[in-house]
Amino acid sequence: MDRYNGREMGSRLARSVFDIHDPHQPSPGESQLDDELPLFFLPQGQGGVLPNNIIYYHIKTTNPLILKPGEQEVKNRSDLVCDNLDTATGKGHFIKFTFNSIGLIDSVTYMGDEEIVLQSLWSFVGLHENYLNELTARYEDNIIPNAVEFLSENWAIALYHEWFGDFCLRMRQGIQALDDVQKVIGHAFDKTSKERKGIGRDLIKQLSGMLEPKTTRMIEEETLEFIKTNLNHLPMYYIPGQEFK
Repeated sequence: MDRYNGREMGSRLARSVFDIHDPHQPSPGESQLDDELPLFFLPQGQGGVLPNNIIYYHIKTTNPLILKPGEQEVKNRSDLVCDNLDTATGKGHFIKFTFNSIGLIDSVTYMGDEEIVLQSLWSFVGLHENYLNELTARYEDNIIPNAVEFLSENWAIALYHEWFGDFCLRMRQGIQALDDVQKVIGHAFDKTSKERKGIGRDLIKQLSGMLEPKTTRMIEEETLEFIKTNLNHLPMYYIPGQEFK
């Protein structure tokens, strides 16, 4: 049970109990009682307060990537570790992102002297590293010295919106049937099947270049529509054509 999210398990358990004892529900048949084990998707989190009042959080996925059963995943990208924390005084921040072999964020670890919104850390797990606005490359090139401050800037606020995850899911479902996207998926599948190395950052750039301009434009328009719909929570974004409205 420790492998899964307690809130998600509690919600599933409560729903099951209500279904059993709801007098308006038909009695479950034998096939209903013999259901398969439920699947859980929400990340698992741990937290606490360390000496010098250092706040600690660790959030990790409950669904690690398995390219092939029984085969260990190849690590094809380094972790992102930004350490500005002075453990003697407890001042500063430490943050670490780990990624799976196709670029999804597997876990995020935070330590620091400032309390942060826990839901912000939860929202990272499961996102692709490209959502981080080239943070990995910029940090490695010393363009961005402090990842925590960068992720606190206005550009990132949409990532923490409660409906951003639903938006990403709808976007994936909306474009996956397009011809050019199907070609990209097929090319990526062939590569991973033959080489067993996942999808590295260079291959990601190559695959992105295979998308047709109209698909890229559709993604941009849908993203702008998401921001406009939630502009009351996201007033920091510039919307073209909205300057004088």
